[in-house]
Formats: sequence, C-alpha cells, structure tokens
Amino acid sequence: MDINQLEAFVHVVRLGSYSKAARHLNLSQPTISIRVQGIEKMIGGSLFQRAGKGVALTDIGKGFLPYALQMIDVLSRGVDRVKSIQEGKVGHVTIGTLPTFTSGAFSSIISQLHRSSADIQVEIHTGHNEQLIEMLFDGFIKIGLITYPYFNSEIRHHAVLKEPLILVAHRDHLIAVTHDRTVSELVKVCSPYIIVDWSEESKHWQKSMITPGLDYLELPPSTALDFVLSNNGITLVTESMVQDLLDNNTLVKLNPVDFPQMYRQIALVSLDSEDLLSPAVRTFIDLFRVRSDG
Repeated sequence: MDINQLEAFVHVVRLGSYSKAARHLNLSQPTISIRVQGIEKMIGGSLFQRAGKGVALTDIGKGFLPYALQMIDVLSRGVDRVKSIQEGKVGHVTIGTLPTFTSGAFSSIISQLHRSSADIQVEIHTGHNEQLIEMLFDGFIKIGLITYPYFNSEIRHHAVLKEPLILVAHRDHLIAVTHDRTVSELVKVCSPYIIVDWSEESKHWQKSMITPGLDYLELPPSTALDFVLSNNGITLVTESMVQDLLDNNTLVKLNPVDFPQMYRQIALVSLDSEDLLSPAVRTFIDLFRVRSDG
C-alpha cells in the first residue's frame, strides 16, 4: 500500500465518484480503479458501493477511512522531514572547538544557525588541537575548529577564519593612557608582559620583545586575561575574546606605533570530504565560510 493508492481512495470519498477523482488528480479512471482495488485486495473487502450516479463508502470503507487519512498525514510529514534533512534544516551536528574559540565569531555562527535552522541540534565539545584531532578519529565529533596551520595530512580543511590579535591592558593601568610608544617601550614598563601562545608567528614575535631582566610570564589565554583584568601587565589576545570588555571600557586596546598586524587562524576541519558530510554539517560549514576567508 502506497501514498498514491491512499490518495486515490480519499479523493473518491471526498468527490463521491471515480471519474471526478480521476479528473482532480489528472489521472485516468482505470488508474484510480486499480489503485483502490489494490487497497481492497490488501484489506480483503470492498471500500465502496454504488450510490446513484456515484459511490459511497461501505462499512469496511468507513472503518478504513480515518486510518487512511492518518497514513497520508504521517507519510506526508515523513516526506517533509526527509526534505528538511536533505536541505540541511534538520539534523545533528557535533562540533569540537578550542576553549578560546567559544565566543565572538563562533557564538555568532551558532546563533545564526539556530535562527535559520532551529531543528538542527548542536553538540559542542572543547579541547586543544591534539585533543580535537583525536576526537575526530574517535568519531566523537564530526567537525573541528583548530589552530591553523596544523600538521596532519589525514584531515581535510574546509575554511580558515582569521582573528585579529591585539594588545590589551586594564583601563586603570598606567600605560592605558600612553600614546605614540613602541612595543618595546610598552613591554619594558608594563610589569609583567604576559606571553600567550596563539601561533608560531605570534609567539616568536612576543619572544623577540623579551630582553634580559624583563618581567614576563607565559600563561594560557584565560589565565593571562584574568591577570590583566586584575590590573597586572598587558597581553596579546584575540579581539573577539575581549570585545565585550573593550565595549564596556574594562580593558583598553593598546596601539603602539610599530605593532604588526597579526592573526590567530582557525581552520574548520573534518575527516570526511564535504560531499560525505551530512546536510546539517554542511549548513554549519556554509555559515562558517561566510565569516571566513573561504
């Protein structure tokens, strides 16, 4: 029994005639008859009886009708659901991301995904590059957001997003109001300078600023930020990580005259090629690409 047979039956009921049902469905009358007979053969009884120039339901037909309507409704909703899955509007996405990439651009993408595809369930896990790659191989996540460049030829990257790196200090720090200084001048008086490993390039640059006797620390991003929020030193952070703190003037962005333009790059990666990923995952990839360099 298929949906075409059920729809033929229901249209005969509603229109009271095989010929009218045939015209409405743009089919031949014998086709309608064959479809109704297919149901009758399956249930073992007649669905219709003659009634003047048309037909009326038998007791068997009356008993079967509500179930036919339910089956059509369920099948229609099932077809709609499959279409939504195929269009990437429904599904489940497991994402692994860096602890330092859970706000800013990332949260904006997640919000946009929820607005456009509320039926996509998102599951988020955090870890460092090696942990996220391991999660990919274990099947724990389907896509990962890791620091680029990475050194693993078995994973595929779909897009790279650049996050600007900036120097920040607490608004009450003495150097927060200084102008026209070089980086080396700021580093000498910030006490301490806090090194954060965002990338090989940024780490090398920060190390090059360190001279003998200089007060400095090497800390993970969140700890470095806590230090600065306690009015201790300055540090290099991603702009998205501290945007709210800049907006409410808790932190200030330092602009030394010789500060180079630097970025932390985030790669969206998976084990599978894009055409093998689910439509829901591809929807997330498309949104990420809009925010990235492609």
